[in-house]
Amino acid sequence: MITRVRIVLVTLVLLSYVTIPDAVSSASESPALDLLVSGARKEGVLDLMISSSQGEKGAIELTTAFKRRFNLDITINADLSGQESQKFNQAVAETRNRITPSFDLIEGTAENVLLLKESGGAEMVTDWEPLLAEIAPKAFQAKRKVSPTVLSGYGFLRGTRTLVLLYNPKVISERDLPKTWQAMGESKYAGAFSVPPWISHALMGLLKYEKSEWLEIVKTWGKNKRDILTYSAGVARMLLGDLKFLYANDHYYYEQKDKDPNAPIAIFFFNDLVPESEVMYVVRKDARHPNAAKLFALWATSSEANLIYEKYSHQPNLALGTGPISKETKKALKAQNINPVGWFESPQNLEKFLWLKTEEGQKYQKAMARAHREGK
Repeated sequence: MITRVRIVLVTLVLLSYVTIPDAVSSASESPALDLLVSGARKEGVLDLMISSSQGEKGAIELTTAFKRRFNLDITINADLSGQESQKFNQAVAETRNRITPSFDLIEGTAENVLLLKESGGAEMVTDWEPLLAEIAPKAFQAKRKVSPTVLSGYGFLRGTRTLVLLYNPKVISERDLPKTWQAMGESKYAGAFSVPPWISHALMGLLKYEKSEWLEIVKTWGKNKRDILTYSAGVARMLLGDLKFLYANDHYYYEQKDKDPNAPIAIFFFNDLVPESEVMYVVRKDARHPNAAKLFALWATSSEANLIYEKYSHQPNLALGTGPISKETKKALKAQNINPVGWFESPQNLEKFLWLKTEEGQKYQKAMARAHREGK
């Protein structure tokens, strides 16, 4: 059942609110920004997705900050049910069948944003660069990461997910961990870890390894794994000591430490490859409330928004590096001289991702899924 939080004009005082350097007063708005803001006021509504990990309280704080930033008195309907893949599939279907979009603005990985754009279901934000410079100056400084070339003006970065090894230091020491993705396939790690029921992250090994070699590596994981579990379920089992480690997104570490500073969980970066994926907002083509959607998409890249996302969903934005979690992650990566890599970092990397959508790439994905699941 879809969870929607209907957020009307809120008089809530945010005790945790901090004035952010990249916020500017409405008095200094440019004509272009003023036009966007006045358009949002006339629309009066915004229907959007917000990450389920943000929770209702986090969604209220986020949308209240957005309305305060632009002095808006509008109704925001926030969907917190998650189900990103289903929502993007729905968006593509709506586009193909010329159905009015269910959402003005949806959130998802850059990969999903690109596929929606290619289906004709994404709306470009005209003159996004000067608008971004005005709304979120710090994000503008990293504009090529905030809205990478192939998604320029369509996708806007609101956070990053770094793939790491999470482990229980009470049952395995850092010294004894596998230091590379390939090492997870060694016999001494049999039964020590779980793998997720999806391969989207496993496929990112192609950013480092040749296709056939990587497939053989993943087969060793399939043989060694103890269970197939979602990241959250795997982390729960690891905290109990039932698993020694698992690969997952970095925010699970910060989430558990926020709940309990003494939680038996630690984080390790592989020596050979540290994949990173982008979480973005994209405005739907023919959205009912396009001005409000574009305004929120641009604002979501800001330091102000990042702090609220980090507070509730523990997800950093390494392109900004302004929030406490972002700073801590960047410091740890720098200390180990690690540069995370993603599909959208270079034309060469993007070419590898696009290959996965070819007939040959689809066959490879099926083989990868079997290797990951069965070790065959």
